[in-house]
Amino acid sequence: PLAASLATLSSGHSAAEPAAHPAKKRVHALSLSVPPSLSKDFSGWLPSFTSKLIELPGFLGAKLLQPAAAPEDVPAVVFVLGGPGAGKGTQCARIVEEHGYVHLSAGDLLRAERASGSDQGQMIDEYIREGKIVPVEVTVKLLLDAIRADGGKRFLIDGFPRNTNNLSGWQQQASNDFRVAGVLVFDCPEEVMEERLLERGKTSGRTDDNVDSIRKRFKTFKDETMPVLKYYEHQGLVTSIDGTRSPDEVWADTTAFIDGLEASLQAGGEVVFTMHVYSTEHEKPYVADVGSRVAEEVRARWGDAVKVECSSFKVEQSLKPFGIDAIRAFDQ
Repeated sequence: PLAASLATLSSGHSAAEPAAHPAKKRVHALSLSVPPSLSKDFSGWLPSFTSKLIELPGFLGAKLLQPAAAPEDVPAVVFVLGGPGAGKGTQCARIVEEHGYVHLSAGDLLRAERASGSDQGQMIDEYIREGKIVPVEVTVKLLLDAIRADGGKRFLIDGFPRNTNNLSGWQQQASNDFRVAGVLVFDCPEEVMEERLLERGKTSGRTDDNVDSIRKRFKTFKDETMPVLKYYEHQGLVTSIDGTRSPDEVWADTTAFIDGLEASLQAGGEVVFTMHVYSTEHEKPYVADVGSRVAEEVRARWGDAVKVECSSFKVEQSLKPFGIDAIRAFDQ
C-alpha cells in the first residue's frame, strides 16, 4: 500500500495556495520508527492517515518516502560540516585511509564536471559565465551519480547540505535510496580558523585566503548552514567535535565517532518511515504543532510501539539553488 502512494499527496482545499504564495512554505519532516513485526500493517495504515491529515486547513500536501531498508542494504552517508579552516579535510582524509569511507565534495564535483567538457559541464559553465546560479538539483545529481558509480556502502560528503533548500533538494532526490547515518561537525572559533586560513594563504595561491573573503565565508556558513545543523540536531544525528586541538587529538574523537556509527549500523533495528508534510505560512495554522498531533494520532492507534520525531523548517523558495562562488565558503 505504501509503494502505491509514494507520489506527493495534495490537499484538495488548498491546491491554489502554492501558486498564490510560492515563497512561503513550511516543511514538517517526520520520522516514525516501527518494530519490524508491525511494519507491514503500519505501511497500510500510514497513507490513509496522511490523506486525512492534509485535508485539515493550512496543509498543502505531503510526501511519503519508502521505509528505510535494513542498514546493511543501504549506503550510509555522513555529512561533514564546519567553517572554513575547521579541519574537515584533514579528518576526512584519515577516515578514508583508516576506515575505508569514500570522500565526496560537492564543490569538487561541480568544478570537475565544469572542466570535463560534458554537456552537463557546459551547462554549468554557462550558468557561471552568465552570472546565474547552478540549480541544486544538478549538485545533488552529481553527488548521487558519484555514489552509485562507486558502489560502496560508506560515504563522507563534506560542505553539503549548505542551507535548508539544499536539504530539501537532498530529501526529495536522495532520501529514498541513501541513509543519513550522522552529521559530523568540527567546531572551531572564527579567530582560530582565520589564523589557519591566513597562514595557509601564504602558500596556497588561493585568492580567497584573505581577511575580507574569509570573513564573508564565515558569515555565509553561520547564516546558511546553522539552520541545517538545527534540523539534524532535532533528529539526534549531530556529533560536534572540538577542532581547536591538534590533528591527533581531534582524530581520537573522530575515529571514536566512526566506530560508534559502525556499531549502530551493524545492529539493525526498527523500520523507519519518513513523511514530509507541507503547510502554508499565510494563515494561523489549524494544527499548531504537527509533530505532537501526529504523535497523538499514532499513539492512539499503535500505543507506545511507534516512536515519532518531527523537525520543521521554512523553505523560502523550493529547491533554491546556490552559486559556484558560494561553494568557496565551505571549502577547506
